[in-house]
Amino acid sequence: MKARTFYSSARGRKTGSAGCAKGVSFQSRMLSETSDNNQRKVVKLPRSQQKSLQAVDLSTDQNVSVVLSKLLSQCDASEAAAALVPWFCDALPSPKSRKDYFADLSAFFASMRESGVHPFDVTGDHVRLYKEAMLQSGKKSGTVARALSVLRGTYQQFGKKGFVAWDIVSDIQAVTSPRVDKNTTPALSEKEAIALLEAPDISTPLGMRDQALLFVYFKTACRSSAIAKAKVGDLERTDTDWYLVVIEKGNRKRRLALLESAPFVLNWIERAGTQNDPLSPLFPALDRDRKTPTTRHLAGRTILYTIKKYARQVGLEVDRLDRRGICTHSLRKTALNNALKHGAKIEQVQQWAGHQDIRTTQEYVEYHAKDAETAARFNQIRPKNV
Repeated sequence: MKARTFYSSARGRKTGSAGCAKGVSFQSRMLSETSDNNQRKVVKLPRSQQKSLQAVDLSTDQNVSVVLSKLLSQCDASEAAAALVPWFCDALPSPKSRKDYFADLSAFFASMRESGVHPFDVTGDHVRLYKEAMLQSGKKSGTVARALSVLRGTYQQFGKKGFVAWDIVSDIQAVTSPRVDKNTTPALSEKEAIALLEAPDISTPLGMRDQALLFVYFKTACRSSAIAKAKVGDLERTDTDWYLVVIEKGNRKRRLALLESAPFVLNWIERAGTQNDPLSPLFPALDRDRKTPTTRHLAGRTILYTIKKYARQVGLEVDRLDRRGICTHSLRKTALNNALKHGAKIEQVQQWAGHQDIRTTQEYVEYHAKDAETAARFNQIRPKNV
């Protein structure tokens, strides 16, 4: 493959990207930077670029096309944008996922540009060194695994369009991801969950809202963002039951039964005076007086703070050393495990959780030592006289 030359802002001159010497230079620089006070500038975007990424709007396919075209034109590879846009949009319907993946891709290309390596001349060894630099810099295994997933997908698209040879693509695909401990979020026991649910002071508007919010989490097992974005108009009623229509991961619309939490929600919106305003947030932020509802939805960090506040209030261990602490996802995991404990089949819980693959549901299950003994007692193989 013909070597490419492009301007490297880090070196202030034009550099070629092919040849053994370049590979040695790249490797030496990467390893030297990974051993210096455990600092890895190579895997960090400049502060100005980090700020610009926060403002990137990737909510539409057109915006994705514009942003990717700009990124690749900076790397002298603008012709590759058309190869990435369809894959990027189809594989990542969520704006947040798009932003995370775009940040990973930007960081990698910035690192290669600094080393004088054109995107089409990247090899598996470049990716391996980049992976090692991220790990040694203290990046979490999940973050590194996500970045490698982005690079595998990107170079597979480059290979399909003929920008990169398939043997190089295969070598990049062969770079293994670090082991990731999935779903380490702690679940609450039933007793702890009830204590959390009863913690808010329902004589106040704040406490009334918070109890309804917590109860909806436990009864719908929704993700935090779905409930945070819910509006009063998303409530639906049949002859006997109330439901909440939410937009879940992948822009999927789901209709979930509120069950026993329905009266708490209805009492709250009546207290807030929003029962006749379908566009009002179901759980709005309150004004400074902590009484008057605003037109703003609760922010994710506010919901997290609320859960942690009540968890501390009832004596739960909120923050755990070197492990994930109690968070909004804890309520979802608690609800799913509680249903399984009380006899729900895992296939039923899968549908409730909205998981497309039952293996995802299985990752939520908390197993205990007594489970093995319980399973053994179902075994009926024994002599007739026993």
